[in-house]
Amino acid sequence: YRRPRGQYPKHRDSERRPKPLPEYLKADEVNALMRAAPNSRAALLFLVQWRAGLRVSEALALEVRDLSLDSDLPTIHVRRGKGARPRIVPVHPELHSALASSLQFGNIVQADRMIKASRSTADRWIRAAKSKVEEAGAIPAGRRISGHTLRHSYARHLLVNEIPINYLSRWLGHSSIQTTLGQRQLFWPLVRQLFCPLRVLCNCR
Repeated sequence: YRRPRGQYPKHRDSERRPKPLPEYLKADEVNALMRAAPNSRAALLFLVQWRAGLRVSEALALEVRDLSLDSDLPTIHVRRGKGARPRIVPVHPELHSALASSLQFGNIVQADRMIKASRSTADRWIRAAKSKVEEAGAIPAGRRISGHTLRHSYARHLLVNEIPINYLSRWLGHSSIQTTLGQRQLFWPLVRQLFCPLRVLCNCR
């Protein structure tokens, strides 16, 4: 039986399955995860995602030439962003220290990648660290934690610290600010608090 043209049922918005909220970690949970990293490369990968918001693939593709650590405003040049969109991301002081240390003591040459690992290895690292912190009780068991969770944590942490969402959108490499706002179910209570017009007015000098 073939349904006549034009008589296919339309899907209503209310019938669509809601997307789960993005998982994120608090700063102390991220620190516990990094302490549980199985090796120094894993710890650096976690830190790059937590302090620069890079995707796993972007962090693994990071090369020495992509780092500008000696300038007044240290940056990372993400050359292989999603959709072939390059971007510049500021470097947090904690990440700056870790990257500089790796360059100094990690036997890394100019043409090298900063973190030599495959995607499957990176996934194994995060699972091992997750298992370890769950056993220690630092993070409740059963949470959906992956490398991408650190990117979500970066985004939420910056919003809490009043970084404007248009800046955040650029640093995350989103094609549109609407993509950043697409996570509003998680971030909107924070955004509403941070950008309350009355608060802005009261802070004017």
